Amino acid sequence: MVLLIWAVLAASIALAVGYFRWVRRPVGHLRTVLKATPVLLLALYAVLAGAPALFIVALIFAAFGDACLAYEGEAAFVSGLVAFLAAHLAYAALFWPSIDPGLLVASAWRYTAAWLFVVMTGMTLFMLWRPAGRLAIPVTVYGIVLLAMALSALSVKPILPSAGAALFVMSDTALAIQTFLVKPKAPVIARLKPFVWGTYFAAQLVFTLAIAGLRLS
Repeated sequence: MVLLIWAVLAASIALAVGYFRWVRRPVGHLRTVLKATPVLLLALYAVLAGAPALFIVALIFAAFGDACLAYEGEAAFVSGLVAFLAAHLAYAALFWPSIDPGLLVASAWRYTAAWLFVVMTGMTLFMLWRPAGRLAIPVTVYGIVLLAMALSALSVKPILPSAGAALFVMSDTALAIQTFLVKPKAPVIARLKPFVWGTYFAAQLVFTLAIAGLRLS
């Protein structure tokens, strides 16, 4: 069983690394499957490792969000937004029983990170308000939920959830810039797409190692 668990984790990482070759390719069903599979394998790893059900549900929602965001168009974007909103609510609910708000003020790095999360989220939402158009309100709600999840992760004693939250904030900020502030054919897109995928999968991997391998206490 132990070998199977580690084999699933290794397969997830290998496929995630392999997906870097596909991030700039045109939309297609194969690309969608390749994008969603690494996180689905993380969910399988979490099941085999006996992780909490909330965490497994969060990973499944995230994998569905990956599949949605692999396509283009407003409907696909909104579906992905809702899926990741549900995933972040599940993460926050998982962290909630173990949070200690006193950690944010007792630790200089946690206090600094918390303000960075708040400022980065606020600035991003301010910049997106007009470019997002009629999606401005859903994007704002998502940003608030993401911030709540990040602050919750920052308020638990283990350090790994904080690292995962930081990676998630960086990934979603870059994705927002890519989606609303940069033209589709701008040269910077070639750099943004790998950054978004790399930070995103790293966030999910760190969360998985933290929650499936360590107790939140």
